[in-house]
Amino acid sequence: MYVPLTIEILKDLKSKGFNILKSDNSVDDVIQHFVPTKVNDLWEFMNEFKKESATVVIEQILDVPEEVLEGKFLRVF
Repeated sequence: MYVPLTIEILKDLKSKGFNILKSDNSVDDVIQHFVPTKVNDLWEFMNEFKKESATVVIEQILDVPEEVLEGKFLRVF
């Protein structure tokens, strides 16, 4: 089930060890879908991640105002 992205959800994901919201969408897609992911070496992941996508680092968007957050993520139980 995909649910809207919120600051509260981002903080919860971070507390559970998730540090990436991975997406197969391009940055130009109107609707974004993300899958929370745990990456041990963030820099290695980013270096190997060649294609342009909407994948984001959770830490980098925690300070973004909630009203500008867009997209949905796959709920992790």
